[in-house]
This record gives sequence, C-alpha cells and structure tokens, in this order.
Amino acid sequence: MGNLQLLKKRSIGFCGSRKASERGLETAEDCSAQAAESDVVVVSGNAAGVDLHAHLEALKNGGETILVLPEGINSFSIRKPFRDYWDWSRVLVVSQFEPDVPWRSYNAMARNKIILGLSCAMIVIEAGDRGGTLDAGKSTLEANTPLFVARYSNAGEQARGNEILIGMGGVPLNRLKSTNRANMDKVWAAFTDPNCARVQPKLI
Repeated sequence: MGNLQLLKKRSIGFCGSRKASERGLETAEDCSAQAAESDVVVVSGNAAGVDLHAHLEALKNGGETILVLPEGINSFSIRKPFRDYWDWSRVLVVSQFEPDVPWRSYNAMARNKIILGLSCAMIVIEAGDRGGTLDAGKSTLEANTPLFVARYSNAGEQARGNEILIGMGGVPLNRLKSTNRANMDKVWAAFTDPNCARVQPKLI
C-alpha cells in the first residue's frame, strides 16, 4: 500500500531494539532526519522502538519511508504517533506474507531480510548479544551490503551486540563533536560504491 515509486529511490535500512535506550532512540531519530534531508528513503520494520522512531522522524522532516511488516498486510493500521504526519505519497507499506498471516517472532526475523534487500546500506542502532538485530547485522555483512553500527561510550546491555558487529566488519557510526550529530559522511559515500548498488525491483 502506498507509493511504489519509493522502490526506485536510494534507501537506507534501520534495525534496532524494541526496547532501545533514550540514547539509541535519539540516534535513530538523528540518522533518519539526516536521511530525509538527503532525499534518502528510510526502510524499517514498523515495530516499536527504533523502527517507529526512524519512520516517524523521516515523515516529520518531509522525507519518505518504507514500512516492512512482520505480518500480513490486512493487519496494518496507522499508529497514533504517525497520524499528524502520514502522507501516502511519501509512504510505502509492504509485506512478504499472505494478507491474513498473524505476527510471529520467526516472521519478524524473516522480515529483516526484506529490509536488507530494499536497502542500499544498513544502520544498526542497538543490537543485543543475541536476537533479531544482531542477526540482521550479520546478514547485512554476509550480503556484502554496507553496515554501519552506532558506537557509544559506556554502551548499555541493549547495545552489547554493536561491538560484536563492528568486530565482524561493521563500520562504526560516531557522533561529530562539531555538530553533535551522527557522522553520516561514510554512509552517503557508500552509496557511490558499485558493490552497494542493489537490483531495482520491477514495478507491476
């Protein structure tokens, strides 16, 4: 449902915990706002926490977003926080599942592969030392898609997986002292790398 033309644009995926810290949510909002400012589509999974904040911040800043559902599309409804900013010309809602399939944890894991497939690069905000976000980061590296991982000093328990992913080859995403915002320069540079180019879906 929504604007299929978003599939033709540059896009960046967001993954992170449903129970992310305030610091993590602020980082997701900052990165998503910068994506909107750079005319890059935000792709995420429509869950609470990082997903919700990434989608919402894109819309608040006049950007575009793709919501990838972990259930059938007939279950979709517009969440209350979105209602003042929702614009179907700037939104696409997609699901890989039959329309009436209910939410299940393994569907959420499978959904992450679609987020990856629709993204030119992936940002992990907070990954635990096990679970779906860590798995999404590993899948990104296995697919040779650029992976950027938020790096915090004194990271909490919910971000223990961040250093694991950086150790496996994820690029640290640090905050610039001069702007107090995430340094997205390497992220945008990755979009010019031929290895980052994804196959454009055929619109029917």
